[in-house]
Amino acid sequence: RGSAAIQMWSGMLGLLYVGKLTLEKELQKYNVRNTHEFVIWDPAFQYVPNQPTHDLEVDEFLSGQTTLSKIHPFLVNGQINPTFTTKVGQVLHFHALCATVENENTFIVYPEGKQHLHWNDDQAKIVPFYQIGSDGVMYSKPIKRNVIVMSGGQREELLLIFDKPGRYVISQQGIQGMQFFGMRGHPHDQILATIVVTEELNDDDKKKEEVVRPTVPIPSMTFTPGYTDEESVQPENIQSSETITFSMGANFDQIPFPQYYINGHSFSSSRSQFHAQPNEAREYVLINANHNAHPFHMHVNRFQIKEMGSELSREEYPVLNELLDFDENIWRDTVMVPPNGRARIWVQFKNYTGKTVIHCHFLAHEDTGMMATLFIGKKDWIFQLEEHYQWMMGVGIGICLSCLVMYVSRCCLGRQRNLLKKNNMNDEDDDVLYSAVSLNELKSKAMD
Repeated sequence: RGSAAIQMWSGMLGLLYVGKLTLEKELQKYNVRNTHEFVIWDPAFQYVPNQPTHDLEVDEFLSGQTTLSKIHPFLVNGQINPTFTTKVGQVLHFHALCATVENENTFIVYPEGKQHLHWNDDQAKIVPFYQIGSDGVMYSKPIKRNVIVMSGGQREELLLIFDKPGRYVISQQGIQGMQFFGMRGHPHDQILATIVVTEELNDDDKKKEEVVRPTVPIPSMTFTPGYTDEESVQPENIQSSETITFSMGANFDQIPFPQYYINGHSFSSSRSQFHAQPNEAREYVLINANHNAHPFHMHVNRFQIKEMGSELSREEYPVLNELLDFDENIWRDTVMVPPNGRARIWVQFKNYTGKTVIHCHFLAHEDTGMMATLFIGKKDWIFQLEEHYQWMMGVGIGICLSCLVMYVSRCCLGRQRNLLKKNNMNDEDDDVLYSAVSLNELKSKAMD
């Protein structure tokens, strides 16, 4: 932590495959073999004149990231507008990863030359596609989509199929103004990648190459789900509800600048802000207090989204309609909390114990404070003390003040006693001086 953003900014990112690759085997069963990674990255470039081999370099970390004069392409697999090829009727499969440092993006498929049109325009003739998994969790059935909005850390398993040859583009558009406090022009609309679709093989070619069509239509495909329907969180299982608020500060006298917070606190590894028990279900209400985007990410455990909303105008920001189009039965580990908006999630904690984290998956936000620890398991006495430190501190201060008051009072009483004792001694001296014996002695001395 503290340098994750700069590492991704420098290109340290990619997909990690874990497990038995069940998905690949099931896709091969359906004759889906044209599989590619689709890793989206958002570096900012600067011109470097007078260089013998190149004229572009990655800009200084975060320098001018939100400055419109900089060069902000979205790269896919490290390339500007790479080309993928497929055939009519063949299924194209993408392992898609949004590995952006501080941006979200859309995924829309247009015939080339139509990407300037709104995706809801009938003239745009956008090509629908299918989601079959998100954040490493497979669905049992494909879900048809026209548009998806992806944010940092989110992964999608996507299937595309074309019924006409030609050139198509995957477009990023409509995000301008929805993040970075309404600033227009960034991230700008652009083409992420190009897909070249060629004619289906004729009978002679089919003898040389295997048939490319899937064995069943995509909507009829079934997959081994990451979670069964019986594992869905039920309302009666919710043990408690907590609020998690993302906010930021703008104190020019404090480093880092700006400051990012969860529930008003910057990250501290020695403080556990949230606690849960193994196997229990909890509700978290995620609040985004700013007009910028914050993808919420939870380690170890996944959740289901139950509600999303935003105070922003859907007429002004139509992509919000797509962002807020969620399926509450899907399990995720990352959700975009809309600008000036909220999301309500239900978490089913597994039988894992120990300390983990929640954080904003825009890593520049995470590195500057927007992260918190989550402890899963029975709280030991240290956590008990930590949980009650406020009243314990109050009691301690009260005891100290009481001791101080008693000390001052004792000092004052001591001085009073000394003064009284001194006065008493003076009174005794006067009594001796003016006693009958003393006067007779004085009289005798005077007569002598």
